[in-house]
Order: sequence, then structure tokens, then C-alpha cells
Amino acid sequence: MSREITLEQASEKAMQAETVLALMESYPHQLEDSEVSALATLLRSLIGTTCIWMNEEQAQRRNKACN
Repeated sequence: MSREITLEQASEKAMQAETVLALMESYPHQLEDSEVSALATLLRSLIGTTCIWMNEEQAQRRNKACN
């Protein structure tokens, strides 16, 4: 399995996603449609790479447990 990001990078991306979501939650009616769209694109990027890393990590741990 190839690792494109590190644990630290995955953690940072998760924290960034949480910050963006907190911003969206705090100011739901102050964001323009284009801003919501841009934030959704950013979140997809942040969460997507983090999910891929977590899935790879989980698979690797399962393989170690089976051996």
C-alpha cells in the first residue's frame, strides 16, 4: 500500500475540516452560495484524503493482526 500522507498530515487535515465546519455552523446565513460551494469543495479534499489514509491504516492493521 502506498502512503500519500502521514499520520500528522491526516490529523491536520481533519482539524482543518473541523474548523471549516465550525465556521459554516456559526455563520450559516452569512455565506454566499459560491462560498458554500467553495467550502464544500475544500471539505471534500480534506476529508477525502484523510478517509483514504484511515482506510489504508485500518487494512494494514488488520493484515498485521491476521499474521
